[in-house]
Amino acid sequence: MNGIELTHNELRDAGLRATGFYSFGGGCQNEVPSGRKNGEAYLLLLALKGRGELRIDTESFVVLSGYYYLVPPEHGCKLALSTEGRVLGVRFELRDGGLELIVRAMPWMGACGSAAVSDIEYWLQAGGLPGDTDDPLAPYRMDAAVKTVLLTLARLGTVRKPTTHEIRSEQAFSGGGPFPMADYIRNHYAAKVTLDDMAKRFGFHPHYIIRMFNRRLGMSPIQYLQEVRLLKAMELLESTTMTVTEISESIGWTTSYFSRLFHERKGESPSQYRKKKTKSVVSSMKHF
Repeated sequence: MNGIELTHNELRDAGLRATGFYSFGGGCQNEVPSGRKNGEAYLLLLALKGRGELRIDTESFVVLSGYYYLVPPEHGCKLALSTEGRVLGVRFELRDGGLELIVRAMPWMGACGSAAVSDIEYWLQAGGLPGDTDDPLAPYRMDAAVKTVLLTLARLGTVRKPTTHEIRSEQAFSGGGPFPMADYIRNHYAAKVTLDDMAKRFGFHPHYIIRMFNRRLGMSPIQYLQEVRLLKAMELLESTTMTVTEISESIGWTTSYFSRLFHERKGESPSQYRKKKTKSVVSSMKHF
């Protein structure tokens, strides 16, 4: 470089240090490396396809393709994906106060948009896929890629000014996270949730509520309720001794409907799913 020698530390980004890159495939049920166990590291996840659930401590988020998820260092998390799911992840540390203020102001989850997803996927993969440890440039590419991704996501929230109607809608939604209608469904999944009930509660026409869900989550309110109930059922199958009938009743479905839908979505019955997960836990315990 024109006779100038640079040390490795000088090549690394002064404001951000990428410390790990991950690619999670379908059927993943993993504790994801996060700040709680790895110093002061943030974790950024980008869902490319499929669906799943991300638990950040005690709070649950439905994982949807085209969305990002940002986990601050002080929180632990666990990721569960559908069989066709795919998520990219990167762990990073911030060493610049201004950049940390920007990242701290970002919501924990948000829609990226199709064009941004392509750009972000490119930059994350350009940073170095797992197995690139033999490449001496990989750490430096990762630093640059992650900073580009973060600035892209931060800019998404500022490039378009909302319309008056959208401002009024968001003000009506305030007081329950990024999307209180979805929060309402997550908190009342076991009840008989109807569009008419939500219309009365939030003061919007049912058709507008459907448009809001499709715009924010890529699915209708009924489809979202179905996703939430299925994820809860999977959790109960794995962590309790409740019967299939008890589980179906606890999430607001009949046993026959639950069993049929579960088989259609997962390719196996609830009992087969529980048996497989039990074997997996027993097998993993043998390695300790």
